[in-house]
Amino acid sequence: MRNFAAIASAGMMLIGAAVAAETWLKDDKLVVSVEKKVREIQPSRDEKRFDEIGWAPSILAAEALARTTNRPMFMFKYNGKIDTGRC
Repeated sequence: MRNFAAIASAGMMLIGAAVAAETWLKDDKLVVSVEKKVREIQPSRDEKRFDEIGWAPSILAAEALARTTNRPMFMFKYNGKIDTGRC
């Protein structure tokens, strides 16, 4: 009997949560404002140029890649947070 009561109360809570979510998620203004904020804070195309660099996982891999493509290897070392622009 206890199990039935526990299952019944859990079911009622789930139904209540589903009904609440159904009415809450229909707030189009909230969705629009969140999507707008996400678009505002996404990096611009110029800021994403950093991702176009052919990063290598190690110096040995970089040397091998430079050898096979007949291109120079550029070693970049930093101390700090690279995304702030202060190296």
